[in-house]
Amino acid sequence: MNSVSPLKSGLPLILFLTVHALYSVAYASTPADTEQPEKEFNTSYNPTDSLSYDHFVARIPLRYAPTAAAALATLNVALHNAKQQAEITLCKGQWAPRGSVVIQQGPTIERNSPREIPSWHFSATRHPAELACGTTSRTAFFLEMSRYLPAWIKIRPAGQLTAFQQGETVVLEQRTVATIK
Repeated sequence: MNSVSPLKSGLPLILFLTVHALYSVAYASTPADTEQPEKEFNTSYNPTDSLSYDHFVARIPLRYAPTAAAALATLNVALHNAKQQAEITLCKGQWAPRGSVVIQQGPTIERNSPREIPSWHFSATRHPAELACGTTSRTAFFLEMSRYLPAWIKIRPAGQLTAFQQGETVVLEQRTVATIK
């Protein structure tokens, strides 16, 4: 019986292309055949008004992603799948627009305390796009989406002080982006 090595079979190339395709889909701002939302809530980033933007924070355990690229791919697949499940549940499967990324930090390895296992920290801020989801509010959509996310991701819709994590309301951690002296 001839056995073919997975490396010679093209499996690594197929995995790379699959992850790259999922990454592209998860961050596509609008499919070509979809109508653009009429307006976004804000057109420029104002760091003193961060509540005007959608935000998510992830602390991806190293056991799920040994490299920064793997962490980003793992995060994007989780966000894409959760968004798709929320669309199925609340929007009858209709695609819900996503705003453009304003600020993205990470992934970087961080440890909160000496006893804590290091993890990849990633955060992103997006312009909030209006939902094409009937009467469903952004808060309800983000809460539903959070039910399908792993425990290491928190999401917060624009205009809200609290975030969601696995269907629960939580406080989003505060981080200093820059200090001006």
